Amino acid sequence: MKSYFVLFFLFLSLAASAQQETVTGNGKIKKEKRSTSGTFDEISVSGKYKVLIKQGSTTSVDLEGDENILPFIETEVKDDELQIHTKKGYNVKPTGTITVYVTLPKLSEISSSGSSSFAGEGVIKGDKLEIGLSGKAEMDLELNYNDLELGMSGSGSVKMAGTATKAEVNISGNGEFNAPGLKSQNMELNISGNGNAHVNVDKKLEVAISGNGKVKYKGSPTTNQFVSGNGRVEHEN
Repeated sequence: MKSYFVLFFLFLSLAASAQQETVTGNGKIKKEKRSTSGTFDEISVSGKYKVLIKQGSTTSVDLEGDENILPFIETEVKDDELQIHTKKGYNVKPTGTITVYVTLPKLSEISSSGSSSFAGEGVIKGDKLEIGLSGKAEMDLELNYNDLELGMSGSGSVKMAGTATKAEVNISGNGEFNAPGLKSQNMELNISGNGNAHVNVDKKLEVAISGNGKVKYKGSPTTNQFVSGNGRVEHEN
């Protein structure tokens, strides 16, 4: 019976894929400006894109990629959130990277499902930033925030620099959080699985590891550690 259900769900997955139309890139690279209705301070991405984020006085969105694929990439604003995804019913195969250039005055949330990459153009500042990454997402940002929350699920890689008064980092899976250049006052760090973190904390560091995770920290904070499994916490002089 178990094998029957496995085969049944495999059939449904294959059937869904078969219903999608594949669009292959023609190699003619084009950059176009997208019109956005209203402002936004959140970014949500589903798929595989390179997202370049810049803080500016107004919001704008530009796309760069194969000219015959761009019409199948949707960028829409709903409830203050910029949503970036492939048009339903289509599967795109670009000849190179599809790049999304995003400018916005305020950034409060980033969520990603898939294998997109995120990079910042200059320092991004604000009060609170929430980041949720699922899959193989990559991120490289320089930040100046009072409150930073990061959740990673999968095998993503995050590099950060700058400052954060308070930071909470949750890693589930094989994620890598490389942030010795991000100086925080207080940090709560939770790792479940084989994740690794390299951090820089001044005052207080709370660490909980379940599995084989490893934490390396700079600074001279007071520490509170709970380790279950083969995890390790090391101080870097």
